[in-house]
Amino acid sequence: MFMTSSPQFRSLADQLRSNEEHPPGWIYDALRVQPIINCAGTRSSFGGSNPIPMVERAMNAASEAFVDMDELAEGVGQYIAQITGAEWGIVTAGSVAALALATAACIVGNEPIAMTRLPKCCGLKNRVLIPRAHRFPYDSVISIVGAELVPFDSLESLAELTESACMICLLGRAETAEGGMSLEAIRECVGHKPIVVDAAGLSPGKPDPWISRGATLSIYSGGKYLRGPQSTGLLIGSEQLVRAAWANGPPHFSFGRAMKVGKEEIVGAVVALEAWLTPSLRAMDEEKWFRLLRTISTHLSPDLFRVSIQPSSWSSLTPRLKVCWANERITADDIVARMLHGFRIQLPDFHSSENVVLVDPFNLFDEEQARFVARSLETVVQTLQSEAENAPEAAVPNPSDVFAGLWSSTVNFASRVEEHAMELTQEGAAISGRYRGDVFEGSITGVATGNEIYLVARHEADQMELYYCLEGRLRDGIIDGSARLGAMTRELRSPSLRKQFGNAGWTAKPLSSASGLSALLKRRGVAQSSDVGV
Repeated sequence: MFMTSSPQFRSLADQLRSNEEHPPGWIYDALRVQPIINCAGTRSSFGGSNPIPMVERAMNAASEAFVDMDELAEGVGQYIAQITGAEWGIVTAGSVAALALATAACIVGNEPIAMTRLPKCCGLKNRVLIPRAHRFPYDSVISIVGAELVPFDSLESLAELTESACMICLLGRAETAEGGMSLEAIRECVGHKPIVVDAAGLSPGKPDPWISRGATLSIYSGGKYLRGPQSTGLLIGSEQLVRAAWANGPPHFSFGRAMKVGKEEIVGAVVALEAWLTPSLRAMDEEKWFRLLRTISTHLSPDLFRVSIQPSSWSSLTPRLKVCWANERITADDIVARMLHGFRIQLPDFHSSENVVLVDPFNLFDEEQARFVARSLETVVQTLQSEAENAPEAAVPNPSDVFAGLWSSTVNFASRVEEHAMELTQEGAAISGRYRGDVFEGSITGVATGNEIYLVARHEADQMELYYCLEGRLRDGIIDGSARLGAMTRELRSPSLRKQFGNAGWTAKPLSSASGLSALLKRRGVAQSSDVGV
């Protein structure tokens, strides 16, 4: 389907100057990167989405001339107001930038002294209130602006905190969470305080579904379902606050200068928004998605699979194909990994369960790709099924408990070296225990094969689970290997996110006794917990 890497070097400039035709994905191949067929939806990790042709044309048109950026913002603000029914709107450098600029606007408005002091708030009201169930990984950007993020659990506690707040932040997709508070109830409780709804992966509308219910500002991604430039976001709502958000952002000498967005991206995002709000274009998209899913479904053998099409919803804007299989020895993680490494097809890796994978059609190009996905999925399952049926009996694990005990674990991060503590127990090949650092403590599990060990240390930090995936070999009493680092939320658990922060060197040395562990913890300034084996 795509080109494979070639050892011959040829400059990108030469290839772009030539008149030869290139297949899809050639530009990545020229950079020695293999493209993927994206069946995972609009995740930023996999490129989000591709701009639709009219967005590309709009961006090219914007590149043909220059413009004063403040004058462009004026025209864009009026245009977004016209197509959404909101008072005003701006294009930002992604939805997280929109949240940062909205927070800045609510703290300092457009008062120059306060603006240029951010993130120092100098006595200003800087509390941002958020329902505890609405916390999400990117809400840390609120604190980066200089705000104090304060969770609340009920309307009663919200009422007590409102006077000290500059803004209330809500996560759009969390409104239906168990025990959730409605936007209308929150608006009644907080009076005229600004309410900002982060609806990054959801659909805008006319009228806006959040502003029409009482929100002050709404935030959307421009590079996901809207298929605008991948790096864009949209902030719409109160004209006064949206104008202040623009003043706090680029190209001005203010806090958000680093969140630059270009004239081509701004124009492209506006066109993408308008296209998404055009019913006839949305209907064409829906028809295409269902057609592609039916193509995949009809090319999957009913002897191997059970399939059904899940319709789109307000929180999942595309239909998806649910694919099930009967063989319990084949896991979803096995299939996702084989599809990627064998065929460069990326399936969703956090919406799957033990015997279910989903196929998202949003970024599939055509029927040919759909058929290729079906053939590849059949091949993978047939191969895994054959391997399971013909697998030799599992080898008896080494009964040695060579890894059991107390260990000093050293991780060589990019900027510093940290010494942690491991307390491991071993039963055959299975490893379990506790892993401790300066400011954290969590579980560790894994498996040992001979002198080789693979461990996953997990602990919770704020809104995320943090992971150290440790792999090494025991030589002369010392484990030498590497660590892969990552984080994910409880909602979005995936193997790829678990290793998203890159690699680090890792070694571990045994501690002779529990007193050695206590000394290590004391030296590192870690409070010793009652479950340490002393």
